[in-house]
Amino acid sequence: MAALGRTRQRRTNSVARPFAILFAVALLLLLFRSAAAVQAVAVVGTQVLVPVQRVLAETGVTTNRFFQAIGELDKLRTDNADLRAANDRLTLENARLAEAVIVAQQGAKLEAAQRALPYRTITAPVIARDPSGVLKTIVIGAGSDQGVKIDQIVLAEQGVVGRVSEAGSNYAKVLLVTDSSSSVSALVQTSRASGIVRGQYGDTLVMEWILQSDPVKRGDVIVTAGLGLGTELRSLYPKGLVIGTVVDVTKAEVSAYQRAVVAPAVDLRKLENVLIITDAAK
Repeated sequence: MAALGRTRQRRTNSVARPFAILFAVALLLLLFRSAAAVQAVAVVGTQVLVPVQRVLAETGVTTNRFFQAIGELDKLRTDNADLRAANDRLTLENARLAEAVIVAQQGAKLEAAQRALPYRTITAPVIARDPSGVLKTIVIGAGSDQGVKIDQIVLAEQGVVGRVSEAGSNYAKVLLVTDSSSSVSALVQTSRASGIVRGQYGDTLVMEWILQSDPVKRGDVIVTAGLGLGTELRSLYPKGLVIGTVVDVTKAEVSAYQRAVVAPAVDLRKLENVLIITDAAK
């Protein structure tokens, strides 16, 4: 028991001794704080601690700025993503509005052409075509339900497109004027020289059986003559529709005649909407 008591007393002394020493030092500093030696030591201690405090302060500021920079980078990424999304939306909207303007312009031109024609017509969109241009047909989005019939003439605002070769209930196939099986009686608009316009391979036409004595030159406009061919009592094509423009004139195989190469008035590869003549008597 005595040994246990001595152990407890030693532990108590070891704990109390440092506090007693610190208390004594603090009391001495308090009593002698005005002494020159104590003030000198305080100054030296302050001078030693100031750089340490400055380093700690700068470290704290740098750390704070680092985390602020990370936060700002995240905000910039978010803002950049929002701007990209807004830009994409505006691009799509601008494209939609530009397309709407083009469609409106095309519709206005077709409507003006429709009013100018002395025939009953209906409008239809082009819904299919051969991109290679080998097949000289297009498919339009109007059929027998809309009054479309085989052999009705199809136009664009610039001139002749072709004729209906097949009519379904809600679609129709159009044989283009450039097809090799297509033949149209035609006139040179200025000189009234007559001939037959046929389709050929490619995107051009040829006007044949023009008399050598009839004047025809580059730039002349070719229109439908309204005359029947072969066994036809009358032409499917009403008179005066624009077919195209002469781009070249050559001698024909038969020396009494000449032939003209004609560029179609309608760009058939870019055709989007057409008029179908449903009744030649308006």
